[in-house]
Amino acid sequence: MKLDLGKVLVNDSLAPKPLQRRITRLMQQPIWQYGWRSNPRRDRFAYWHVHFAGGEYDSRVDCEPELASIPEIKAVHELWKLLEAGHLKGHVPLRVYANGHTFGSEDRIHVDNPDTKSYFTTVYYAHSDWHTDWSGETVFYTQDRKEIIASVYPKPGRAVTFHGAVLHCARPAGFARTYAFRS
Repeated sequence: MKLDLGKVLVNDSLAPKPLQRRITRLMQQPIWQYGWRSNPRRDRFAYWHVHFAGGEYDSRVDCEPELASIPEIKAVHELWKLLEAGHLKGHVPLRVYANGHTFGSEDRIHVDNPDTKSYFTTVYYAHSDWHTDWSGETVFYTQDRKEIIASVYPKPGRAVTFHGAVLHCARPAGFARTYAFRS
C-alpha cells in the first residue's frame, strides 16, 4: 500500500506474538528517562523517552546499521525489518526511539517532519494490556487543526504508520493506578 499525506495505516498483525512479548519486556526495563521534550523551547510538558538509534531531528542518515549493532534491542530491529518488508519497503530508518506518556504528562499537536515528500512515522504500542478508560489515543488532525481525521486506540501490538507532515497528538493517559482496601 502506498502511503500519502493524510493516510493513516493501522496494522494489528505486524509483529508475531513472541516478538510482541520481547518488545514489551524490553520496554519494561529501566531504560527510560523522564524530562524529554520534542521542542525544549516550546514544549511546556515533558514525558518519558528512550533513544535507540539515529541522529537528531535534521539527520537524514540511515540508522539501521546502528540499530542492528545493539544486541539488547534486537527485538526493535526485528520490528523495523517487518516494516521494511511491508509498506515501508525502500525506506530507511532515520531515528528510532520510544516515548511514554504516563498519567499527568501531556503532548501537543505537532508534525514529526514538515517535509511533505517521503518521511513517515510508525508508532508501535508496546504495552501488554490497555483498558479503554485509560485514554491515550493518537489523534490526527486536518492541517488547519479544526477537525479530527482519525483517532487510533493504543491497542497492544498495534502499529500505526502515517506521513510525518500529518498533524497529530498523543492524548493524555487518563489512568492513575490506585489501590483501595475496604473492610
